[in-house]
Amino acid sequence: MGSLFTGLHIASNSLEALQRAINTTSNNVTNASTPGYSRQQVILTARSFDTVSAVGSGLAYAGTVDSRDEFAERSVRQNVSQQGQFTQRTKDFTRLEQILPVDGESGISTALDQFFQAFSSLTTAPNDTTSRQLALNDARQVAQSFNQAAEALDQAKLGTQQDLTDQVNQVNTIAARIVAINQQYQQNINAASDPGLNAQMAQSLEQLSQYGDLSVLRQDNGTMSVTMGQSLLVSGNHVLPLQWVSGPGHRILQDSQGNDMSGSLRSGSLAELLDHANNVQPAMEANLNQMAQTFATSVNAMLRTGVDQAGAAATGPAFTDKDLYTFDPVAGAAKTIAMVPLKTSELALADPLAPGGNAIAIQIANLQQTNLIGSATLSQFYGSVASDLGQQLSTAKHDQTTAESLTTQAESMRSDLQGVSLNQEAIHLLEYQRSFDAASQFVKVLNQLSQDLIGMLQ
Repeated sequence: MGSLFTGLHIASNSLEALQRAINTTSNNVTNASTPGYSRQQVILTARSFDTVSAVGSGLAYAGTVDSRDEFAERSVRQNVSQQGQFTQRTKDFTRLEQILPVDGESGISTALDQFFQAFSSLTTAPNDTTSRQLALNDARQVAQSFNQAAEALDQAKLGTQQDLTDQVNQVNTIAARIVAINQQYQQNINAASDPGLNAQMAQSLEQLSQYGDLSVLRQDNGTMSVTMGQSLLVSGNHVLPLQWVSGPGHRILQDSQGNDMSGSLRSGSLAELLDHANNVQPAMEANLNQMAQTFATSVNAMLRTGVDQAGAAATGPAFTDKDLYTFDPVAGAAKTIAMVPLKTSELALADPLAPGGNAIAIQIANLQQTNLIGSATLSQFYGSVASDLGQQLSTAKHDQTTAESLTTQAESMRSDLQGVSLNQEAIHLLEYQRSFDAASQFVKVLNQLSQDLIGMLQ
């Protein structure tokens, strides 16, 4: 009888181990599409040899091995961070490119061309009322085009500010989620081996990495410490939140200690947003103001030397009563430039020595070909700025495409190392099921033998 009971004991151990293996394999299949999940590999071992009965003790379930590869996870996070940066850069430069169109139908460049064409027409008919009115209309359109560009830039700034606010909030939200998982790790020593909990942690870290470059360190108690840039973001069960503040003319991203993070972020969308807000947009605004102020000052300077149709010259200390434009250099020339409401007869297009002539109209028309900003004309300067924006956008799109490809490759490598293969799991499930059936059949045989033996003893 002892040998029969030994056989039942062996079969029972094996059935238990195989059932747990089947459950683990089934769980792999169920979570094959779960973000962050890594394949659990079953370990089956032979139980220790029983020296008393001189037989083995069957199979033992020795747990599972998590196939998660930290190198692969880190590689994905790094590529996701780069992708987040270039995706944000594409978005930011798309906003700016629209401010300086080069289609020849709208924008500052088109308005300037029409203005100079109008004054070129006045060189042949300086006293024609219709031509003068067209010139004033085109002059007003130039001012409005600068105003519209400045307004569009302000809207782009608001968009950047909103993105920065939303993303900082999202970072803090994900950090709080990581802390909640850390708390479960602390409360239960076995939680660190929970594949579902680990999947949540991996997915949270990957989502967080799009905003900035991360350093992740698992502590002895199983919790994760997370650093973004050089600032600690998560420590155990504590969130160390980020915040953005408006500085004197620029944006500041601060960590929980009040440190400026702009210099420590190497990648991610937050790094791009800060660079765009603090460097790219101010440079764009400076270029717009320089064009507007140079144009308005140059035109006004010409008109101050002329006389109008009545032969009246500019008067007063500043000789500004013949100016065509006003602007506020402190508030920004592009935003504030406006045309003075002159009558057609008040345009000072003639030289004082030749009333009724076209000398000043010729000088203003010639401004189109004059190098007013360094060694460039207004049109050339505009074209250079617009071309640079277009090139930056094109490069950003190319970098985004490359980053997306690298992220896909990193995810594929991670999947090969730790992802669930349904084909492989199906084979394992079939093997375990057949082994389970064999052990069950062994139990049936032992059961029949036991009944036969009992029958013989009656």
